[in-house]
Amino acid sequence: KDGRSWSISYGDGSSASGTLGSDIVSVGGISVRQTIGLATKESSQFGSSPEDGLFGLGFASIESVSGVLTFMDNAIAAGVVAEPVVSVFLPSERVFNGEGGEYIFGGIDSSKYTGSLTYVPVTQEGYWQISVDDIGYNGQSLGQSSQGIVDTGTTLIIVGDDAAQAIHDNIEGAYNDYENGWIVPCSLQSSSDSISFSMGGSSFNVAIADLAFEDLGDGSGNCFSGVQGGQDDLWILGDVFIKNNYCVFDHGNSQIGIAPLAGV
Repeated sequence: KDGRSWSISYGDGSSASGTLGSDIVSVGGISVRQTIGLATKESSQFGSSPEDGLFGLGFASIESVSGVLTFMDNAIAAGVVAEPVVSVFLPSERVFNGEGGEYIFGGIDSSKYTGSLTYVPVTQEGYWQISVDDIGYNGQSLGQSSQGIVDTGTTLIIVGDDAAQAIHDNIEGAYNDYENGWIVPCSLQSSSDSISFSMGGSSFNVAIADLAFEDLGDGSGNCFSGVQGGQDDLWILGDVFIKNNYCVFDHGNSQIGIAPLAGV
């Protein structure tokens, strides 16, 4: 038992606190001794969640207690991963019926993507932060750029208000009701349009069909959009982006490899 105290809060208002302990953590046959935050207090969001905890894949610099290493840091130091990378295949319900998703610790599955990986340098370690050079709609530039993070722990794509407006201006029937954010017609699920994010000299598409994220349930035929605003300084390319693009988080070279998913 470590005994030091810790506390953390998240953007959705959830929080937890407790003491640090240590145990052997095993994932996919990889085992390391890992410092773990043992919660003694948590907000109601965690109490109603089916998950037992969070498995951080960011950099150690954003650990809630200074000096605590991440699982990947420890795995790399122990030499128990073949490569210092974590690769993510997150299949969408629309294309893959949500089946076959995987994290690979220490390797890359080239069968999951088409073409070659484009490696984009991390601009600031903490989150996996990179430069997003432009957004396009059906290949036409929208003139929007920012720093952004690729984050498996965020469901949607969150961009600045101007960027969200520019994207939804191209979608007939889209509107911002401000209380619930951007709303789009659920009929987008059959659209062949796409938006794109330019990074590292390449553009990576997100199917407009994936913007019809969740039915409002009011009989209007409208859905919550998979792209929302409110994040002017640091965009978040969450699961809606990753469901269209294979992502390799390269700890050894502080970069992210991205390529279009095969079959999308």
